[in-house]
Amino acid sequence: MAADIRPARASDVDALFAIESAVFATDRISRRSFRQLIERSTAETLVAEVDGRIAGYAMVLFRKGSGVARLYSIAIAPDRSGQGVGRLLLDAAEDIAFEHGRMLLRLEVREDNARAIRIYEKGGYRRIGSEPDYYEDGATAIRYEKMLRGDAPLETTVPFYPQTCDFTCGPCCLMMAMSSFDPAFVPDPVREIRLWREATTIFMMSGPGGCEPFGLAVAAYENGLSPEIRVSFHGALFLQSVRSAEKRRVMELAQVDFRRRADLYGIPVTYAPFAIGDIRDAIGEGKLVLVLISGFLMFGKKVPHWVLAIGDDGEHILIHDPWVEVERQETASDAANIPVPYAIFMNMAQFGKDALRAAIILGKR
Repeated sequence: MAADIRPARASDVDALFAIESAVFATDRISRRSFRQLIERSTAETLVAEVDGRIAGYAMVLFRKGSGVARLYSIAIAPDRSGQGVGRLLLDAAEDIAFEHGRMLLRLEVREDNARAIRIYEKGGYRRIGSEPDYYEDGATAIRYEKMLRGDAPLETTVPFYPQTCDFTCGPCCLMMAMSSFDPAFVPDPVREIRLWREATTIFMMSGPGGCEPFGLAVAAYENGLSPEIRVSFHGALFLQSVRSAEKRRVMELAQVDFRRRADLYGIPVTYAPFAIGDIRDAIGEGKLVLVLISGFLMFGKKVPHWVLAIGDDGEHILIHDPWVEVERQETASDAANIPVPYAIFMNMAQFGKDALRAAIILGKR
């Protein structure tokens, strides 16, 4: 059977939604979402045409700064099922992910969809986990991934935990490290907020504060880890955007307290920008690294953000990013164990006009 694969157009929305409605009883993509996803720069929607009619589609999502693509959805018109259209679209999805420079394609599938599971496993996908109650009807999703370049699967024993608040990226990275070094430790939202309270600077009435490296290192030490601080700037941090003199004064005092406690605990501090070799060496020693990045490359916002460096494959730093953009159809599969090329990693691992670099190397105490 001859089928032509091409990028979807806005004029395809009605046909795509008709297939969606015929194939899926729940978790359907709406007409509006189809339009948005077709136009989105971080998504590719491919359609298969047979005899001038759309026989199916595949939609691939791309996270900026990542080596991972995600097969967000694939569907075949019922009258074209079993004719090879799905295999063609899956191949095309892998090709487009490869063309975007991605090394992995990940996906979720219902655990009761035996036919799709057979296709994925036959196509070289390997199971990497599951998530109960993933679909609207409560069904469990099984997660799969396939290497598109290279031949070594990216595995990690570091548990992933997504942040439940906008401002708790640092504490969530700490909890992931704590649960990695102590399997008996189970992260939860109560501990997430507690660690934030222990590590945060103070913004008073302007909203919740973020976490700076000394506060995170002190919280790490007080919770059983062995931290080491690398920071390129000597003095109070994150004050450039604070206009109120009183707020600046309070934040500076909070940071003085963190520095004094770090000194009291004997936490090593290096005042110099870290290099990619420093991150790789720490990971090679079995440690994890909490790294400050600018959120711009990841999710388009110039905000300080903490991620956890968990691995190194010789070309990429592998990170857990606690921020999962649910409103952009992301799941934990998009944010966990992300391979980031060295150059991109170092480009994102700086913040502000002063190009602040900060990291906390974490080991078991």
